[in-house]
Amino acid sequence: MTTVENAPLVIPLELVKMTGLDEQELKIELAIYFYKKFNLSSGKAARFAGIPRVAFFHELGKRNIPVNYDENDALHDVEAMKAFGEKYPTSPKK
Repeated sequence: MTTVENAPLVIPLELVKMTGLDEQELKIELAIYFYKKFNLSSGKAARFAGIPRVAFFHELGKRNIPVNYDENDALHDVEAMKAFGEKYPTSPKK
């Protein structure tokens, strides 16, 4: 198993004040930047921002930023739904 370490990021208070954002707002803005610029996953971006993934999608929507969702994402979701359906069937198997 690979261990992921955090890299401390220090932003001078003067720069933070210049943005007019509080710490949470700044984290969200940075997460969105990483999501767009470096194709960071929505889950990782949301975790970085300290908000649920659904809230991150809401933040993207407020800014008219499209969700990064491709064929591989769709296939992954289909497989996850199949596995969920097998584990929690809605009707008895025949």
